[in-house]
Amino acid sequence: MNETPSRASLKEILAGDALEEVLCEDSFGDYVEVTPRLLAMLNLRDCKEQLERWKSEPLRLAQAAKSAHLAMQSALTDALAGPAGIGAYTDALRTEYLAYFDEAAPPPERDFVLPFPKLLARAMEQPMEWSGQKLEVSHNETKALEELTFVRHRVEHPRPQSHLIEPQFIARTLPVAARLTLELLDIGAHHYEDGERAAVESAVAAISALCAEID
Repeated sequence: MNETPSRASLKEILAGDALEEVLCEDSFGDYVEVTPRLLAMLNLRDCKEQLERWKSEPLRLAQAAKSAHLAMQSALTDALAGPAGIGAYTDALRTEYLAYFDEAAPPPERDFVLPFPKLLARAMEQPMEWSGQKLEVSHNETKALEELTFVRHRVEHPRPQSHLIEPQFIARTLPVAARLTLELLDIGAHHYEDGERAAVESAVAAISALCAEID
């Protein structure tokens, strides 16, 4: 008779007591793993692929913007998470998790992270646990990210009107997001698998080169 595999509690996993056992279980081998880090790398690659096709399909440029923004948002979440995995949450939810680790009641079933502007502000204002450093973003880069956020919202939340966006408006934002995504992923460089860092760096370089061709 097949037995249901035992599952470790969040506290046990974070404490490391049951981590090896959880990782060794092959019962989840057919599942799709979704993590901020994997999403960041996937969307960097997708941004590059969309840019390669935009001249024949202009709407691909808007999709590239969405992918670049999601890549950086995912990388911010990954970099801010820290060893306990709670650094991208609101202050209130982080406090609840810290209390939970100290034997308090578990937090409510809500785990939404901060929105992009607040994730960015936290990374710029507070040293991140993995690196002990803040994210350096210039005034012009901040403006570019605001423009990229605007485009992503128009792609993910369509209005009933048409929106005409100059290609250059999008192109000047993508290299900024791509480069910062690489910097954020490097904060957790110990989590890279073989070849991943080189693939990320290659995608960032390609995005910059492709955007430089858009005039």
